[in-house]
Amino acid sequence: MIALAWHEVSFSGVVLAGLVAGYVMAIAGLWAGQVPGLIAIDIADYGRRYMVSDRTSAWLLGFASHLVNSVLLVLLWACVIEPNFDWPRPLLGLLWGEVLAVTLAGAVVAPLSGLGVYGRKTGSARYALTTVVLHAIWGLLVGVIYS
Repeated sequence: MIALAWHEVSFSGVVLAGLVAGYVMAIAGLWAGQVPGLIAIDIADYGRRYMVSDRTSAWLLGFASHLVNSVLLVLLWACVIEPNFDWPRPLLGLLWGEVLAVTLAGAVVAPLSGLGVYGRKTGSARYALTTVVLHAIWGLLVGVIYS
Protein backbone atom coordinates (compact mmCIF):
# COMPACT_ATOMS: atom_id res chain seq x y z
CA MET A 1 0.00 0.00 0.00
CA ILE A 2 1.30 3.41 -1.00
CA ALA A 3 0.61 6.56 1.01
CA LEU A 4 1.85 9.76 -0.55
CA ALA A 5 2.76 12.85 1.45
CA TRP A 6 0.78 16.03 0.76
CA HIS A 7 3.67 17.53 -1.19
CA GLU A 8 3.78 14.48 -3.50
CA VAL A 9 0.29 15.07 -4.86
CA SER A 10 -1.00 17.94 -6.96
CA PHE A 11 -1.95 20.22 -4.08
CA SER A 12 -3.50 22.80 -6.40
CA GLY A 13 -5.51 19.96 -7.97
CA VAL A 14 -6.65 18.86 -4.51
CA VAL A 15 -7.78 22.36 -3.55
CA LEU A 16 -9.51 23.00 -6.87
CA ALA A 17 -11.29 19.63 -6.90
CA GLY A 18 -12.29 19.99 -3.24
CA LEU A 19 -13.69 23.50 -3.59
CA VAL A 20 -15.53 22.90 -6.86
CA ALA A 21 -16.95 19.52 -5.85
CA GLY A 22 -17.95 20.80 -2.40
CA TYR A 23 -19.64 23.88 -3.84
CA VAL A 24 -21.49 21.97 -6.57
CA MET A 25 -22.60 19.38 -4.01
CA ALA A 26 -23.98 22.11 -1.74
CA ILE A 27 -25.88 23.77 -4.60
CA ALA A 28 -27.15 20.41 -5.88
CA GLY A 29 -28.39 19.69 -2.36
CA LEU A 30 -30.52 22.83 -2.42
CA TRP A 31 -31.95 21.89 -5.84
CA ALA A 32 -32.40 18.18 -5.11
CA GLY A 33 -35.96 18.68 -3.90
CA GLN A 34 -36.98 19.36 -7.52
CA VAL A 35 -36.10 15.76 -8.45
CA PRO A 36 -38.84 13.20 -7.75
CA GLY A 37 -37.87 10.93 -4.85
CA LEU A 38 -35.22 13.29 -3.47
CA ILE A 39 -35.37 16.06 -0.87
CA ALA A 40 -33.65 19.41 -0.63
CA ILE A 41 -30.66 19.32 1.71
CA ASP A 42 -29.09 22.54 2.97
CA ILE A 43 -25.60 21.25 3.71
CA ALA A 44 -24.56 24.49 5.40
CA ASP A 45 -27.56 24.23 7.73
CA TYR A 46 -26.57 20.70 8.72
CA GLY A 47 -23.12 22.05 9.51
CA ARG A 48 -24.80 24.69 11.68
CA ARG A 49 -26.79 21.99 13.45
CA TYR A 50 -23.87 19.77 14.37
CA MET A 51 -21.97 22.82 15.63
CA VAL A 52 -25.04 23.41 17.84
CA SER A 53 -25.50 27.08 17.10
CA ASP A 54 -28.53 29.10 16.10
CA ARG A 55 -26.62 32.25 15.17
CA THR A 56 -26.93 33.39 11.57
CA SER A 57 -23.17 33.29 11.20
CA ALA A 58 -23.24 29.57 12.00
CA TRP A 59 -24.74 28.89 8.54
CA LEU A 60 -21.70 30.54 6.93
CA LEU A 61 -19.40 28.60 9.21
CA GLY A 62 -21.27 25.40 8.28
CA PHE A 63 -20.76 26.14 4.59
CA ALA A 64 -17.08 27.00 5.10
CA SER A 65 -16.51 23.85 7.13
CA HIS A 66 -18.15 21.80 4.35
CA LEU A 67 -15.71 23.26 1.81
CA VAL A 68 -12.71 22.70 4.09
CA ASN A 69 -13.83 19.12 4.77
CA SER A 70 -14.22 18.62 1.04
CA VAL A 71 -10.64 19.73 0.39
CA LEU A 72 -9.31 17.55 3.22
CA LEU A 73 -11.22 14.50 1.97
CA VAL A 74 -9.88 15.05 -1.55
CA LEU A 75 -6.39 15.26 -0.05
CA LEU A 76 -6.94 11.93 1.73
CA TRP A 77 -8.23 10.42 -1.54
CA ALA A 78 -5.24 11.75 -3.51
CA CYS A 79 -2.71 10.54 -0.93
CA VAL A 80 -4.13 7.10 -0.13
CA ILE A 81 -6.86 5.92 -2.50
CA GLU A 82 -5.83 7.19 -5.94
CA PRO A 83 -2.22 5.92 -5.90
CA ASN A 84 -3.25 2.41 -4.83
CA PHE A 85 -5.79 1.62 -7.55
CA ASP A 86 -5.18 1.54 -11.28
CA TRP A 87 -8.80 2.42 -12.00
CA PRO A 88 -10.16 5.46 -13.82
CA ARG A 89 -10.16 8.49 -11.52
CA PRO A 90 -13.86 9.27 -12.02
CA LEU A 91 -14.72 5.73 -10.87
CA LEU A 92 -12.39 6.01 -7.87
CA GLY A 93 -13.88 9.38 -7.00
CA LEU A 94 -17.41 8.01 -7.28
CA LEU A 95 -16.60 5.07 -5.02
CA TRP A 96 -14.85 7.35 -2.50
CA GLY A 97 -17.90 9.61 -2.49
CA GLU A 98 -20.15 6.66 -1.73
CA VAL A 99 -17.88 5.49 1.10
CA LEU A 100 -18.20 8.98 2.57
CA ALA A 101 -21.99 8.97 2.06
CA VAL A 102 -22.32 5.80 4.12
CA THR A 103 -19.68 6.46 6.77
CA LEU A 104 -19.35 10.18 7.43
CA ALA A 105 -22.64 11.58 6.15
CA GLY A 106 -24.93 8.71 7.12
CA ALA A 107 -23.34 7.44 10.31
CA VAL A 108 -21.80 10.65 11.74
CA VAL A 109 -23.23 13.90 10.34
CA ALA A 110 -26.89 12.81 10.14
CA PRO A 111 -27.00 11.70 13.79
CA LEU A 112 -25.13 14.81 14.94
CA SER A 113 -27.66 16.91 13.02
CA GLY A 114 -30.58 15.24 14.81
CA LEU A 115 -31.73 13.05 11.92
CA GLY A 116 -30.58 9.70 13.27
CA VAL A 117 -28.34 7.21 11.49
CA TYR A 118 -28.87 7.51 7.71
CA GLY A 119 -31.74 9.93 8.42
CA ARG A 120 -34.00 7.30 9.98
CA LYS A 121 -35.76 9.88 12.15
CA THR A 122 -37.15 11.47 8.99
CA GLY A 123 -39.34 8.41 8.46
CA SER A 124 -38.37 8.20 4.79
CA ALA A 125 -35.52 6.84 2.70
CA ARG A 126 -35.44 10.08 0.69
CA TYR A 127 -32.74 11.65 2.88
CA ALA A 128 -30.46 8.61 2.49
CA LEU A 129 -31.09 8.43 -1.26
CA THR A 130 -30.37 12.14 -1.68
CA THR A 131 -27.15 11.79 0.31
CA VAL A 132 -26.02 8.94 -1.94
CA VAL A 133 -26.78 10.98 -5.08
CA LEU A 134 -25.05 14.12 -3.77
CA HIS A 135 -21.93 12.19 -2.81
CA ALA A 136 -21.91 10.51 -6.23
CA ILE A 137 -21.88 13.95 -7.85
CA TRP A 138 -19.11 15.07 -5.47
CA GLY A 139 -16.99 11.98 -6.14
CA LEU A 140 -17.38 12.13 -9.91
CA LEU A 141 -16.32 15.77 -9.90
CA VAL A 142 -13.31 14.96 -7.73
CA GLY A 143 -12.24 12.21 -10.14
CA VAL A 144 -12.73 14.39 -13.22
CA ILE A 145 -11.15 17.60 -11.87
CA TYR A 146 -8.18 16.23 -9.92
CA SER A 147 -4.99 15.85 -11.94
